[in-house]
Formats: sequence, C-alpha cells, structure tokens
Amino acid sequence: MGAGAAGRAARMSGTLHAPGAGAGAAGADHAFDVVFAVTGARLPMGYEAALWGALLGRLPWLADEPCVGVHAIRATSADGVLLLSRRTRLTLRLPLRRQDDVTRLSGQHLEVGGERLEVGAARSRPLEPYPTLSARFVATGAADDLAHQEAVQAMLEELGMPVRFICGTMRTMRSGDVEVAGAEVVVHQLRPEQSLAMQERGLGGGRHLGRGLFLPHKTISDID
Repeated sequence: MGAGAAGRAARMSGTLHAPGAGAGAAGADHAFDVVFAVTGARLPMGYEAALWGALLGRLPWLADEPCVGVHAIRATSADGVLLLSRRTRLTLRLPLRRQDDVTRLSGQHLEVGGERLEVGAARSRPLEPYPTLSARFVATGAADDLAHQEAVQAMLEELGMPVRFICGTMRTMRSGDVEVAGAEVVVHQLRPEQSLAMQERGLGGGRHLGRGLFLPHKTISDID
C-alpha cells in the first residue's frame, strides 16, 4: 500500500498517528495535542469546569491522567457568552499512549453549561521545541504582581527550568463558582529538550481547565 493510500486508510479507521510515535518513542510517555473540529452555537463564560465534566462523561480515563490538558477555546465574547464559529476547535494535550483512546470522542456530543457541542474529526499536532513559550494563564493565587512572579520563579526552579520569564498583567479567571488569580507567563531562551518538557509538564495547577498550558510564542512584545 502506498503512503497516500495508507494515510486514507488510517483516516477512515479513525486511528490517530501522532507525530513522534514511532519505534524510538514507544517507551517514552511524551505528549501531543489532538485537535477536534466542533459544531455549536455558543458556550457560557467560565465554561471550563462544565466542559471538563462533559469530557469525563465520554472519556472517564481522563481522570487518571494527571498531565492531561484542555486548551482554552478561542471564540468571540459577546453579551456574556462565547460565540463559536466553523473555525472553533477543541484541543486536548495528552500522553502519546492515549492517541487511539481519544479518537472515541469523534462523533460524540458534549453538554456544556446547557449548550451542545458536536465533536467532529480529529487531527494530531506535535509539540514543537520553540525557544520561547507562552501560557495564557498561570494560576498562582498571588495577591499582587511581585508575589505572582516569585511563585512562578519557584515553580520553574522546582522543575529545573531556566528562570527567564516575563509575566503579563494580573487578572482573575473564573471557572464555575471558583475564581483564581494569575497572569500570562512567557518563558524564553529554552533549549529544545527544555521546551518540550515545559509543554508536557505545564506550570501550576488547573491544566484540565486550560491553565498553565504552553504554546510556541514567536515574539515577547505583545504580552497581555
């Protein structure tokens, strides 16, 4: 079977082939992102806890994966809701060994805060070793900017990462009835192996609520 035919067969079977999942990676529990197309009209603000509950209802094993992450859904906010579009995506960060299990989410629907999301096809996205990474929100619960920076520094040191970072403006993030303080964090001058480890581990708690998840950041001049 040629490469094109093999790819078509994999898509038809619903099997995800995550980048880096070859023989050399079989013994390592590295991570990747899986990106789902979704269809729906809107989501309530602070939807994260409700989305996590809906995901657990479809994929109960997520509760046993301490490093699982659910990326923030990018959408336009208006009148207290998030308006979804055809380009809206649901993205999960998972260990490579879960690449087949997660495909079961395709074709399912999720009830999130009274709104219905239809989950479509999935594609895998590798983690890339960019020297600069950004997390849109790292929760520290700090009372002010200085305390937040000190908390971030302590977490980076605990992970053995370089303490070269920039923090955005402090704000609060509400998920359900819980509100926590934090800010955007950009870490830079990372070696390739440090960049991948930072993306796999995250920073702070609440990865399942979209917190502390790092993505490549090409500039450090537009921090929120």
